Order: sequence, then C-alpha cells, then structure tokens
Amino acid sequence: MQVRLARGDDVSAIQSVGRKTWPTTYAFAGEDYIANGLTTWWSVEALERSLEATTCLVADDGDQLVGMGNIDLRGEVPVIWKLYVVPESQGLGVGSALMAGLIARVPSGTSSVRLEYLAGNERAARFYAAKQFNELRREPAERPGWPELVWVERRLEVAAPDRR
Repeated sequence: MQVRLARGDDVSAIQSVGRKTWPTTYAFAGEDYIANGLTTWWSVEALERSLEATTCLVADDGDQLVGMGNIDLRGEVPVIWKLYVVPESQGLGVGSALMAGLIARVPSGTSSVRLEYLAGNERAARFYAAKQFNELRREPAERPGWPELVWVERRLEVAAPDRR
C-alpha cells in the first residue's frame, strides 16, 4: 500500500471510499445523517473543492484506493476533516499511515492539530485517543436528533530554537 497525494483523476475513487465507509461508520446516526453527508461532503463538486483547498492523501493498494484523508493547513491550527478507510481494509494500518502522512505535512513550528468526530463513533474515539488526541469540547449537532460533534486536539512537538 502506498500513501500519496491525491490527484484530480482520483475524485471518483475517493467518492467510492466515502460511499463504502459512511453507511457502516455512521449507522448509529441514522439514514438521514448518512444521506445528507454523502450528498454534502462526498459529491464530485465537494471533493473537487476539497482537493483545491486542502492537502488530500489517498491510500492506494495498487488496485484501488482503500482510504483517504485530508488536512486544512490554512488556519492557525490545522484541521483534519476526513480520515476514512474502506471496511475491508480497516485494522491493517491504513488509517495510521494516512494519519502519519497528514501530520507530516503540518508546517514546522505548529503546536497542534485538531479534528472532530461524531459522539457515538466509539471506533473513531479509540483510534484518535491512541493517536494522542485529547477532547477539547463538544458542539451541538447541526440538526435535532443527530449526534453532537466531539472536537479533539493533538499537541505536536515544537522544536526549541537553536541558541548557539
């Protein structure tokens, strides 16, 4: 498996990652949440915008994309907006490789990186805790009946200036 920068011709394969992961990942949140997310965040147009605005990595097993992740480096604190691995490749280190690749792209001197996940997504909670992300806050859901958002942060090592 290779983790690489996404290209414009990866959009349909990235969309396939979303379509494979969202129904099982968010079954607890309900069909309305899943349908809205796939329409809002996984349309061709949304993915093309994401490729332009964020750093997007894909995990390619040689036959297909088995995962993807993106990080927005434009703000003061970088935000990982997506990190998904197709169900049949989960537990094989794909998510860890994508996470490492995303964090490696954070500019030196940056003190932290953040992301959010849905309350109730226990697999994500365990994964991010294992990657040293700590809860910052919770935010109400966009719509009644949807799960709240859990924001987490990972502090990064910031090298001390050389004072020679």
